[in-house]
Amino acid sequence: MTAPAESGEERAAAERKNEVRRVYRERNAERIREGKRAWRERNQDHIRAYRAAYDAEHRAEVAAQKREYMKGYGARKAAEARRRKAKAASSKKYYEAHKAEHHAYTRQWQARKRAEDPEGYRAMRAKAQRRWWETHKDEYNARLRARHRENPEPKRAQARAYYAAHAEELKAKKRAYYGANREKVLASNRAWKEREKRRLAAGLPPRRLHTTPAAERRANTAAADAYFTRVRTPEEIAALRRKPSPVELSQGTPPELVAAFERDSTRIRIEHALATDGTYASRQLLAEARRQLASQERATQREQRDAVENARLDAIGKQVNDQLRHRDPPRRRHHLDPDPAAPHPMLNPNTTMGMNR
Repeated sequence: MTAPAESGEERAAAERKNEVRRVYRERNAERIREGKRAWRERNQDHIRAYRAAYDAEHRAEVAAQKREYMKGYGARKAAEARRRKAKAASSKKYYEAHKAEHHAYTRQWQARKRAEDPEGYRAMRAKAQRRWWETHKDEYNARLRARHRENPEPKRAQARAYYAAHAEELKAKKRAYYGANREKVLASNRAWKEREKRRLAAGLPPRRLHTTPAAERRANTAAADAYFTRVRTPEEIAALRRKPSPVELSQGTPPELVAAFERDSTRIRIEHALATDGTYASRQLLAEARRQLASQERATQREQRDAVENARLDAIGKQVNDQLRHRDPPRRRHHLDPDPAAPHPMLNPNTTMGMNR
C-alpha cells in the first residue's frame, strides 16, 4: 500500500515542479528567447554540423517526410490564398456596411485610451505612426511626387511664403553651414565647373534639367498612345514585313557621316579617359607645360622676327625719305668768312654805271 502513495506524491511533486517551470517561462519569456538566440549565434557551426550529420544519418526518412509534405503543398497554398482572399473580401464588405459604426467605435476607443493614460496613448500613436511610415514611406513619397508633378504651384507658393517669413533665419543657417563645410562646398563647386568644362569641350550642351508641365506630359502621352495603338493599313504592314533589297543593303552610311561619327567618338573617348583615369593627370600637366613653353618660344621668335623686320623697314623708309625729301637751297657764304677785316661789298659796289663811271 506504500508504493501507490509514493507514486502519488511523486506525481504531485512532478506537477508542482512543472507548474514552477511554466510560471518561470511565462515570467521570463523574453529573457529565455534572448538566451536561445544568443546561443544559436554563438554555436552556428555546431548547429550546422549537427543538422548535416542528422540528415546524412536519416537521409531516407528525411526524404520521405519531404515528399509527403510536398504532395499537398500546392493544394495547401491555393487553399490558403483562397481563404485570405475570401477573408479580405468579407472584411471589406463588412466595413463598407458598418463604416459609420466603425468610425464611432474607433473615436470612442481613442477618447477612452487618451483619458486613461495620455502619455501612454501618445507613445502608442507615435509608435504606430513610425511603424506605418516604415512600411508605406516609399508609396507615400511616390504619391507626393506624382501630386507635385501634376500641380507644382501649391508647394512653390508654400516655399515662397515660408522663405518670406523666415528669410533671415534661412540665410543665417546657410552662412553657418558654409562656414562649417567651406571646403566641401568649394570642392563641390569645383567639381561642377570641371564637369561643365568637360561637357562643353566634348561638344555637349550644358546640363539643364527642368520639370515638364503636366499638360505637356499628358499631351505627349496621348500622342504616343495614338501613334502606337493606331490601326495600320495593309500597305504599311507589308512594308514593315518586306525585307530590304540587296541594293538597299549595299547602300551604306555616307562616308562623311561615318567620318564625323568616328571623329566625335574618338574625341569623346579621349575626354572621358582624361577625366576618369588618374594616370593621365601627369601627362596632361606635362602636355600643358610643353604647350606653354612652346608658346613662349614662339612668342620670343616672333618678337625677334618683328624686331628684324622693323629695322629693315626703318632702313628702307630712311633711304626713301633721303631721296624724296625737299632740300633747302645752299646757304650763301658770309662776307666775313674769308677775311673778317675786308670791307662790306655793298660799300664799294663794282659797277660801271652811274656817277662812278
